[in-house]
Amino acid sequence: MDRLDAQLIHDMRNAATVLHEGADQLQHGFNTLPPEAVEHLCSMIARRSEMLVRLLDDIGSSDLADRGALELSTRVVNLADVCAEALSGRPVPDGVTVSLDVPTDLVALADPLRLAQVVDNLLSNALRYGGSVVRVTAVREASEVQLSVSDDGAGVPQELCQSLFEGYSRGDSSSAFGGSGLGLLIVRQLTEAMGGTVSHDQRDGTRFTVTFPALPVARRPLQPDQARLGHSVAFWTDDGSGTDPLVESLTSYAAHGLTRGEAVVVVAAPPRLAHVASALHDLGIDPDAAEATGQLIPLDAETLDRALVRDGHIDTTQFQRLVGDRARDLSARWSSLRIYGEVVDRYWRRGDGHLALELESAWGALRAQVEFPLMCAYELAPGQSDDVLRMCHEAVVESDVDAA
Repeated sequence: MDRLDAQLIHDMRNAATVLHEGADQLQHGFNTLPPEAVEHLCSMIARRSEMLVRLLDDIGSSDLADRGALELSTRVVNLADVCAEALSGRPVPDGVTVSLDVPTDLVALADPLRLAQVVDNLLSNALRYGGSVVRVTAVREASEVQLSVSDDGAGVPQELCQSLFEGYSRGDSSSAFGGSGLGLLIVRQLTEAMGGTVSHDQRDGTRFTVTFPALPVARRPLQPDQARLGHSVAFWTDDGSGTDPLVESLTSYAAHGLTRGEAVVVVAAPPRLAHVASALHDLGIDPDAAEATGQLIPLDAETLDRALVRDGHIDTTQFQRLVGDRARDLSARWSSLRIYGEVVDRYWRRGDGHLALELESAWGALRAQVEFPLMCAYELAPGQSDDVLRMCHEAVVESDVDAA
């Protein structure tokens, strides 16, 4: 048993012992105890029960995070609303003031419930252990949002600074304030699970800063969003110029999703993935940051191409494992999802039309299980008919591509 487990058991046993003793006194002395004693015991039992429930909730959250089993629902969250809600109705100790300086239009990509838990824990920590002035501030810096909770207190003892976020990192007087001892550990676990970071400094009192992915913003207007078309298709021909005719449409499709807080999967050949990443960067959207948070998922079409075919047909079980499971996970994690895929085009250009149609059918079956827009693309030779392929799609993308 490690130190953390031992301390948790100790605290739960203490809380349970106090509850047992209080309940026992009420049970055997209710008719003889003075009213003020009954009121005191009832109040004590309520406080200890709340402490025990909070402790068990914190243990549950920490365990889920430690096992990577947290269920997250990432969406666009207004930080001012979350912080205001965390302060609303919260008891503030006498002599303590709390200021809130968070722009009303500042948003982050996070799970709203878990983000609220992070803010609540940081505020509780500042009000419990900090000084007389507590400040909550937030700003956007490049591709992330920084949220800070600071106070003008004496600061964290130097010997605890290296273990602040490990759980039960307490000073000598901390136990007098209650709490589970897991608050900062949970802040770290939840923040990291949402693709963020947490840090601590004592330049002016004590300050804890958490970062979250910011909502990407395009620097210039985008083409109309092709996701509205449902299952769409783009047809194009090679004009011999050496430029990729799909990049502008595909980049716009991805950028619309990223700037709306959606997960975006791009299944394309490596050169096209590189072109799209470069084009997103030119738009002011950091593709590396979006990929690091799991919002942008580039997949190699060449690898998927080889993995899906078995005995001359699409292996639907393999498709569900490699594509379907990923789509379901992303749909559960993010508010919505969109996908671009061009593996069907590889089969079509090789003359394996039956594989292209089978894969289109597999995509259709998946979209019946998980709701998401899907954009495909086919390269056609000059004069080649697209009639068969049009039948597999709900709409044809008309933009910068050369429609056949």
